[in-house]
Amino acid sequence: MSGWFWILVTLGVIIVVGGLADYLLLARTGYAPVPLVMDPTPTLFIPGHLGTRYSFGHMLWRMQRRYGLSKDVVAIVAPDSSVHLRGQLNLNHHAAVQVLYTDKTVRPAAQLRGLKHVIAALQEQQAFTRVNLVAHSMGGVTAVLYLLSQPAVPVANLVTIAAPMNDVEVARRSPILNWPLTRQGPEHTAPIYQYFQRSITNLPPDLRWLNIAGDLMLGGRHDGEVAISSSFAVRYLVKDRIKDYTEVVIRGPRAAHSLLHENRLVDHDIAEYLWQRQRDF
Repeated sequence: MSGWFWILVTLGVIIVVGGLADYLLLARTGYAPVPLVMDPTPTLFIPGHLGTRYSFGHMLWRMQRRYGLSKDVVAIVAPDSSVHLRGQLNLNHHAAVQVLYTDKTVRPAAQLRGLKHVIAALQEQQAFTRVNLVAHSMGGVTAVLYLLSQPAVPVANLVTIAAPMNDVEVARRSPILNWPLTRQGPEHTAPIYQYFQRSITNLPPDLRWLNIAGDLMLGGRHDGEVAISSSFAVRYLVKDRIKDYTEVVIRGPRAAHSLLHENRLVDHDIAEYLWQRQRDF
């Protein structure tokens, strides 16, 4: 056999082994030592529809290496909303919890039930009075539903990434809805947005919210799945109701919907908002 054959075989083995190692790594906790920083507020990372360990796995790995975040716990939620925790919460650093749903097609209401069970299970490991939520796509809708449910453990800081806040079919494939935002609010409102409108008085007034959206710069101001106008429609609901509301648009090819959690600019914005900027408030 030719030398090229063995080169291709070797490359194939490296790719397979590397992919398997990466897959297993993303299910682990505590990649490396992190600085001791007393932080009583754990940060939960919530995936979107069809989310997997890849949804936030690489982001958590990068943020541990660069920003001192510690992935303490992987919380695995079963279809009946029961929870298995892998790891131990430690509030002597910026503790992170990666939430994973075994049913990848879970809808927001079921995702919300699982999230509440995750927080209750974490409380049994170590008590805390507030949480931070970082959520991608449909997970952002779930995070807002949690906020509005007047939970026993309120949210201190919320980060939503490409969340369809004003879409007719949340987490279902459909044409991108790009309803214009007028001075008074969105030109049209979807049922989920109307629910937010009815419940918005339940928002905690000391909430800080970073809302990130993507623009592929191909026309239409969207990330390939969710329009900026959908994500940012909530600005009209939170104005003068919460401590801070900040919008960020990530532009370019790596602003695609499923690449935003792989974008180092997003990493930086999250870390700055959660742990640097809050010192100014």
